[in-house]
Amino acid sequence: MGKQKTVGFLLKRVDCNDGVASHCETLIHGLKAVGWRVVLITGPVHYDAVSVRRFEALKDLVEEWVVFEQMRPLLPSLACIRSIKEIVKKHGIDLFHVHGYSMLVLARILRMVTGLHGVATFHPSLHGDDPTMLKAAVLRPKIRKYQIYLRTFAPKALIALSSDIERFLTQDVGFHRSKILAGSDTKYFRPPSPEERQTIRQKLGLQEEDLVCTLVGRLNWNKGHDVLIEAVRQTRKRLPGISLKCLFAGGGNQEQQIKDYAFVSDNDSRCFFFLGYVEDLREVYWASDIFALPSRSEGFALVVAEAMCCGTVPIRTPGGGARDQIEEGKTGYVIPFDDAEALSKAIQKLANRDFRLQTGKQCVEYASLVFDQELMVKRTVEVYGEFCKMGARESLET
Repeated sequence: MGKQKTVGFLLKRVDCNDGVASHCETLIHGLKAVGWRVVLITGPVHYDAVSVRRFEALKDLVEEWVVFEQMRPLLPSLACIRSIKEIVKKHGIDLFHVHGYSMLVLARILRMVTGLHGVATFHPSLHGDDPTMLKAAVLRPKIRKYQIYLRTFAPKALIALSSDIERFLTQDVGFHRSKILAGSDTKYFRPPSPEERQTIRQKLGLQEEDLVCTLVGRLNWNKGHDVLIEAVRQTRKRLPGISLKCLFAGGGNQEQQIKDYAFVSDNDSRCFFFLGYVEDLREVYWASDIFALPSRSEGFALVVAEAMCCGTVPIRTPGGGARDQIEEGKTGYVIPFDDAEALSKAIQKLANRDFRLQTGKQCVEYASLVFDQELMVKRTVEVYGEFCKMGARESLET
């Protein structure tokens, strides 16, 4: 029987309530299921009382979690490099998987010190194809910087989590990549039974006749909470006979500002509900009919894939991941950035129960195939295998 393979994950920091941590948890869980071991090597770790579950889950999944409180990825200390070299030896690490743009320098240094190859997952927030978006003002000036940095420090393969990232790396930066769509645990994120849905709705104080629209994400203006709030207000005026409720799941440093924007009248207090950080997002998806994400920039938006797996119909802006997630009118809607009216019109279409349920079924069918965790892990392991073989060949040559 061959030696069990081990990969070292490199992260500058871990925020246990963000999408990168969620992606890593799902990926590590899948890797472990197919026989891979994972060692986490990270900078500072941040979690609070409500996100401690993910911290504990990550800690339980890995062989060891080594934390460098003073992680300096662009100028790592000799002590840090020596420590990681000892970790490689201790666990027999076969390759590194870098998560984060700034960690590429450290990975290159470790390549020279340990001889281990690495792959990297690219996690930028891209702005899609809309020419009116911030892409021209924000991303374009950085392309030359990306080109120089990636050609100098990037490993032989970058993993792109969406078609937008793949296109950016290929066309704008001119760099080889492997596209692997982010996956979800489709056995866990699944449609609820009628009894499960009723139980969760009762828990959240919702009635069965309520049309529930949900946004999951940090309470930050970038996520477009203001756009959804305005869209819901427009929809309530145009469909006065509909009991429309809007849930916001997540915490953030702009929470009070967003609440002040939402709560203007008594009607608002009966419509908008802030749930805070939710440990089990599946419950939120199960309680919802529509998942809205009018964000102004996204890398992939794994929450959209999770919602689709649960049969909740998404409406989102054309940031990173949109083209991989939504077939217009069949598995949801893509609306322009900062367009509350377009969001309201999409909500109104989905107010038709029969149409919404049919669209929800199509979401489940599509998402269970495209965003399956096992498929993501299989393709990731295939990429790992190429570099493990490359390292073995180089060892034989030397």
